[in-house]
Amino acid sequence: MNRSLRIRHTHRALRRLSFRAGSFLASCIALILMAHAPSASTQVAQPPSEAEIRAAFILNFAKFTEWPAEVFADAETPLTVGFVGADDARTAFAALSTGKEINGRKIVVLQLDSVLKARQCQILFFRKSNGDFAVGALEVANVSRTLTIGEAENFLARGGMIRLFVDDNRMRFDVNVGAATRSKIRLSSKLLALAHTVVNLPVPGGD
Repeated sequence: MNRSLRIRHTHRALRRLSFRAGSFLASCIALILMAHAPSASTQVAQPPSEAEIRAAFILNFAKFTEWPAEVFADAETPLTVGFVGADDARTAFAALSTGKEINGRKIVVLQLDSVLKARQCQILFFRKSNGDFAVGALEVANVSRTLTIGEAENFLARGGMIRLFVDDNRMRFDVNVGAATRSKIRLSSKLLALAHTVVNLPVPGGD
């Protein structure tokens, strides 16, 4: 099997866990194809895992997000991406983001072992969890101008900004613009146009 056929094989596998979109999806696919480009000794490229597809989405969400200037101490401050649980997604993201920059900022990957470390993150990803640690980390993130991404069905209702989920073998996402606006985080209109659902939810527990 020649190289072009192997790449097309991987591309077809990606489309089974994707959504129809423009440049956002194209960028996700390009990232994973680069990571899975077969070597000369490899006969068939391995199809990407769901964790790798999730990591590509997280990386591209960053490209379509603007944070308040005060979030970064200076032009050299890196973009810190934290993970609550989700060891597979963190490992895939670390591999995918190696050597890459977002708006000129290097990327640092952080595994949260303390709720207060959420303050250090510009992006925080949560595995499906309603545990006290995750709840506490989300509360800290929501007052720290952090883009929060999660998987739980009630993630947006709890104050999260983007919910990633698989539906009909496609990776999709919902957006809570209310939470993003309260944190002064601007999500690109191009990103919002690709969302499965866009909602504007009030502060959890508010009047």
